[in-house]
Amino acid sequence: MKQMVCIVCPRGCRLTVSDEPGLSVSGNACPRGEAYGKSEATDPRRSVTATCAISGLPADIPLSFPRRIPVRTTAPIPKDEVFSLVAELMKIQKTLPVKEGQLILDKWKGTDVSVVATRSLSLPEPDDA
Repeated sequence: MKQMVCIVCPRGCRLTVSDEPGLSVSGNACPRGEAYGKSEATDPRRSVTATCAISGLPADIPLSFPRRIPVRTTAPIPKDEVFSLVAELMKIQKTLPVKEGQLILDKWKGTDVSVVATRSLSLPEPDDA
């Protein structure tokens, strides 16, 4: 038996997932809670948000300019694979410009899950002084 809090909606139902006999969920106020409880008990998945380094920045770029680009997965991945994906993302370096939605990592580990940029970023225009 597992106890968990449903995170599908703001209600936060306290779920009890029992596997005797079969898999049953109690404490849910809606069918989505039941589906979440069963999924979380059998195959927990997480969406991943992280950052990737930006390479090739000019030496005179201000320190206030971002050095990393935010990214996210296109679908949840198995919970026990999160750290593996983050470790891989920490090795990636992108050159500017990067566009929101741009593919950063395609079909991670042969799955249909990819990683995309969540922000557009380009080098600032030089001053016309």
